[in-house]
Amino acid sequence: MAASGGAGGESGCEGVSCREDQHCEEEDGQGTCVDNTCDDLTCDATEVCETPPDGGARCVDIACQSDLECAFNQFCDGTICVVDACTAGERTCDGDSLLLCVSNGSTTSELFTCGGSAYFESKCTDDGAGTASCPCEDDWDCPTYASCEVGSCSGTGAAPTCLLPPEPFAGALPQSEIQWGGENRANSDAANSPFKTSAQTVMTPLVANLDDDNGDGLINELDFPEIIFTTFCGSDFGEHGVLRAIHGGGPRKGENYFAVLGAQVWHEGDPIDAPYACADATLMPTAGLAVGDLDGDGVPEIVAITAVVEMQGSTKVTKTGLQIFSNTGETKVLTDVLWTGYNEPSPALANIDGEGLPEIVVGPNVFTLRVDEATRELSIVDHFKGDKAQGIQGSPANQQNRLGPIACVANLNDDPRLEIVAGSTAYGLPRPPPGVTSRAGCAPPYTDKEATAYCEGKLIEVWDGQTVNGTAGIPLEQRDGLCAVADVLGEDQDAAPGPSNPLDKRPEVILFNNGYFFVLNGQNGTIKRRQVMTAAGTNFDGGAPNVDDFDGDGFPEVGTAFGLRYMMFDLQAPTAECPAWPNALTDGVTGLQGNPERTPNGKPCTTDEECGAPGAATCNQQRGTCVCYHNGWQRLTEDDSSRTTGSSVFDFNGDGAAEVIYNDECYFRIYDGVTADVLFKVPSPSRTRSEYPIVADVDNDGNAEIVFGTSNESTHCSQGTDYNNGLEVWGAQNDLWVSARRIWNQHSYHVTNVLESGGIPLKEPESWKAYGGRTYNTYRSNPRSYGIAPDLALSGIQVSSPDATCGELTHEVAITVRVENLGDLRVGPGVAINFYGEWDTPDVDEPLYGEDLAPLKFVLQSSIEPHSSLLLTVSYSAAHNAQQTLPARVRAVVDEDAVERECHEDNNALTAPLDAGSARPDLQIAIGRVNTNKCAVKQVDVPTTVTNAGSAPASDVRIRYYAGDPGQGGTALHEEVIPGPIAPGASESLTATIEKFPSNLSILIYAVVDPDEAIDECNDGNNKDAASDKILCPEIN
Repeated sequence: MAASGGAGGESGCEGVSCREDQHCEEEDGQGTCVDNTCDDLTCDATEVCETPPDGGARCVDIACQSDLECAFNQFCDGTICVVDACTAGERTCDGDSLLLCVSNGSTTSELFTCGGSAYFESKCTDDGAGTASCPCEDDWDCPTYASCEVGSCSGTGAAPTCLLPPEPFAGALPQSEIQWGGENRANSDAANSPFKTSAQTVMTPLVANLDDDNGDGLINELDFPEIIFTTFCGSDFGEHGVLRAIHGGGPRKGENYFAVLGAQVWHEGDPIDAPYACADATLMPTAGLAVGDLDGDGVPEIVAITAVVEMQGSTKVTKTGLQIFSNTGETKVLTDVLWTGYNEPSPALANIDGEGLPEIVVGPNVFTLRVDEATRELSIVDHFKGDKAQGIQGSPANQQNRLGPIACVANLNDDPRLEIVAGSTAYGLPRPPPGVTSRAGCAPPYTDKEATAYCEGKLIEVWDGQTVNGTAGIPLEQRDGLCAVADVLGEDQDAAPGPSNPLDKRPEVILFNNGYFFVLNGQNGTIKRRQVMTAAGTNFDGGAPNVDDFDGDGFPEVGTAFGLRYMMFDLQAPTAECPAWPNALTDGVTGLQGNPERTPNGKPCTTDEECGAPGAATCNQQRGTCVCYHNGWQRLTEDDSSRTTGSSVFDFNGDGAAEVIYNDECYFRIYDGVTADVLFKVPSPSRTRSEYPIVADVDNDGNAEIVFGTSNESTHCSQGTDYNNGLEVWGAQNDLWVSARRIWNQHSYHVTNVLESGGIPLKEPESWKAYGGRTYNTYRSNPRSYGIAPDLALSGIQVSSPDATCGELTHEVAITVRVENLGDLRVGPGVAINFYGEWDTPDVDEPLYGEDLAPLKFVLQSSIEPHSSLLLTVSYSAAHNAQQTLPARVRAVVDEDAVERECHEDNNALTAPLDAGSARPDLQIAIGRVNTNKCAVKQVDVPTTVTNAGSAPASDVRIRYYAGDPGQGGTALHEEVIPGPIAPGASESLTATIEKFPSNLSILIYAVVDPDEAIDECNDGNNKDAASDKILCPEIN
């Protein structure tokens, strides 16, 4: 290069020293430093002309071999540093393609094209702020290898790379995570709980998010779910039920959230010992519940069944109705008595007509809803009823033990509306006359049959199984029953499904009707399979059906429990290699117990050809073993009281074959779906009604848990009942189970009936179809997850002293660590980070100790989503270790005890020298009391002070404000920039006006200084603050 700064030659410039961006010029014999211009300079090919802020110009070397050698807003093109083509991480749209600026800012790449194959229309949406997205309601609205998180498709669009092989179930046995309730019969009260004597649970619990845990004003999948259930006192299982919710995860895991006994509502924080009377409770405690957003405000409601038991002569009659609760337990709707004779109804939620608000379905009863535009109050508008089958299990001759109704809602006819299956009848909700929105607006007569049915409050009959098939096909005693809807038959419905007769993508109705098993054509109700149960303990009743791939052969099976056995019905035909098993298996007895061997099962394989005769067996690629297409089995159990208990199924270890979860009168068991082996069994007495265990991610840690109720007040179990009562949650040791949805909202749950956020789809996708490479086709099960795993890593350690400036260390230090999840599955809370010190003199390597002289540890209280990170800080004093000096190095180790099963276990530790470093800024932020005087125009003012506690100035200091904790998915609201420089020890204050502030949401405002870490600080772990209180700006009409 030429004409750079420095001293001149002879005469006046001799001895004159100029800055690098200047040169010397002689004037009147005197040398003067003059600023260079870029025109004066001839920079080399790997240099660029730079003009500093105080004037002048200089050639700067920009040669590079990696991005690390370039400035924050530059990347290395292989030779020199060049300005970023885009801002790393920003997303933009190109039509419906979602583009991502790659991590070094060099270019954009296509993540995926928006649009799923379900009903929600996903178009790429660009707000111009670099946060373009593909909107979605749930995973089925997203492309392959993308998932829906808080209304936006996330993921890479590429197949996951952080994978693990299936863990044998024996290495992933369950352990208790929550035990709510009593210890035994003598101590059956729920200690430290409101209404503590009401602690017996005999119903299907639900899981949903009911509160806002991260402060963003929203209730969605970023929060920790709650578990919702009912309880009763003593043996009063017919009435006087208490509604409860407890926290499923987070720092209050297992603690009470709310409880409702009649008119008394207990909220978290209220005195625990308020007086009460069990007789004041008004719910039917063994009936089902349903949870979902009924009024479209983004907050779920809970639907429960009320009960009043009266004696009419010598007959006990139960009168029941509906009660709708808010997410905190307040009553929103309470009906009068709606029916009599229902012993145990279970409500379902669905948008049957695909318009407006969802409907509530109880057997052959449909209730429409309305929200008052002025008051926003929810109300029930109309009641429509069917007059054929009810969806009740049990013989009509035994009214006291007829349980239900439980209906199934599905689009049987592939039209814009859903049908209601109750027993062996399919009903439809009639269309109203033109211009009519409620029955009160009817003006009969009408010539249209649907209009007439609407105004008379009658459901229309789509088909009736007994009418279609005659009483010989469906006798009167078997007209009712419990249902599921799935695609279980091939194009030739009279032949067994299999490789030569694949599933036809049309739904069938599966029924268990008082000792009969039916598969009905979903479009017309004709019988396609009929089996009469004759074995002891199977010829009465039967639980609600489960549908899933029990054996991993790629085809669904059906399971249910009867009085004295659990049965798995395999619709694939038996063969010589894979024969039927006629004998029921007994617990504690090994071997086939008289059943013939299924020779292909368990053989190693990579292709179907290695598994024997074509059509007999297939290769389960997840397990790498052969499996028969036919694997039907039955296990002896004990439920000779209700004979209507249900079960659920889930592939816990991701090996392609589902396990069965079942609790009879005596034991909680997990069965192998292929072999019927008992994988797990513990005493768990229950009165048994129509309840079943459920599977969901109750603590948002990326792993499935099992939730079920227990009771010890009856004497039904022949093995004794002196065990705990209440509610239990079980999860795998070391979190080895795969992920599950964070919701299970009703007895007839089938995945697509509810969004993971708790919303009810306006147009429910058919659960038996595939969407974006995802196949559901299950009933009372959760979707499968094969092998994806987290990958925890530490990517940085900072050390500073709170009582000294940057560049100096005292005996007191703050250690800040960045924890990353490089994998494809969320992880935490509960992950531990341990800290160690390495001293050179003397040579010691040992744990750092905290104030309590226990090894220094930090336990995460939140989840880390895939490809995300968070900062954590711990305090350490040299006085806590015997050396009494700071170590030469500090080492942090995440998940040292291997609690999490990761795809890479060799990147969990990081060591950094414990040195003072250079002079650097240390930015800290504080939020004052938020001013809400401008809420009417959707503005709030946030007083903010930024302090530089470091030893070097900081300029262009960015502040970003969030609704909710950004570490838990909070939403960015606003930004400010302080030009600075902010000198060491100085502060700058401002008042940020956040416009377009969300209405009707209770929001905790957070602020983060230097959110993109553009400024090199000595401590990035103290850059966040939260307001002292949540802010609620009401909607102004």
